Amino acid sequence: MIRLALHGGAGDLAVDQTDTTEQRAALRRIAEAGRAMLQAGASAVDAVEQVVALLEECPLFNAGVGAVLNRDGQPELDAAIMSGMDRACGAVTGIMRAKSPVRLARAVMERSPHVMFMGTGAEALNRELGLEEVTPDYFVTEARFHQLKRAHELGLIGLDHDDALKSGAETDSAAFGTVGAVARDAHGHLAAATSTGGLTNKHPGRIGDTPIIGAGTFADDRSAAVSCTGTGESFIRSGFGFEIHARMSYCGWTLERACCEGLEEVRRLGGRGGSIAIDHEGYLDLSFNSAAMFRAWVAADGIVRVAVGENDVD
Repeated sequence: MIRLALHGGAGDLAVDQTDTTEQRAALRRIAEAGRAMLQAGASAVDAVEQVVALLEECPLFNAGVGAVLNRDGQPELDAAIMSGMDRACGAVTGIMRAKSPVRLARAVMERSPHVMFMGTGAEALNRELGLEEVTPDYFVTEARFHQLKRAHELGLIGLDHDDALKSGAETDSAAFGTVGAVARDAHGHLAAATSTGGLTNKHPGRIGDTPIIGAGTFADDRSAAVSCTGTGESFIRSGFGFEIHARMSYCGWTLERACCEGLEEVRRLGGRGGSIAIDHEGYLDLSFNSAAMFRAWVAADGIVRVAVGENDVD
């Protein structure tokens, strides 16, 4: 009973006025690749790593190539991965030279005695382990440069899909977002992975919820696998990922109720965004409190579905 869900970020995007054809096609293609892996017997960890790595390579989303830029015009990338079978996890933050942040996060999980590495230490480990290395300009795209310029002009720090950060030609084409994936494999094991460039025009050194285990990324076979996108500070303050686990494990709540209440807490703390989640029985929840969340999923019927707004599933 395999299950898969992935997201490409959230924000207050005018969905009915924005062409999201490219993003939808990319989400579908990558979801189909993840589904094929799981159908062939791949583990949940392998599937979420590969799905997120493919999303990092796609310039349409805020992770890897095409990641948003900080106030100084630099990419600062974060990623995390977690196995629900034994709570093994790895995370990296503030990196600019590891070609695939999520692959480095998995290496931290499996090939180091630690859970999280930051900055130059993470990049040194990437080099030490023989993973691919690039220069920071590898991640920078023209669209992101113009988005940062717009943010400077407006004095804003924003989510990937906020219309306020788009102008002119960008309005129809520059919809991007933090990426993540959750999966349930044929053996019933869960896993989650998330990767991001953070917030446009963020202060250098800022860290969001993505690499924080128990906030933006979490998995436990007894409850659920969760990957978040949105206002990271509020997801951290609410302990979102672990809250989902706690409400299900200690209170006996359904995944749907736990995610709904969790997002209500995020809203109360001034945040917006959403999450993708799969529970131990295979139920999916794709909740968000922003105008849009780019998402794709494979439910019980095995069909890949894609959506951006509330009711635009295809």
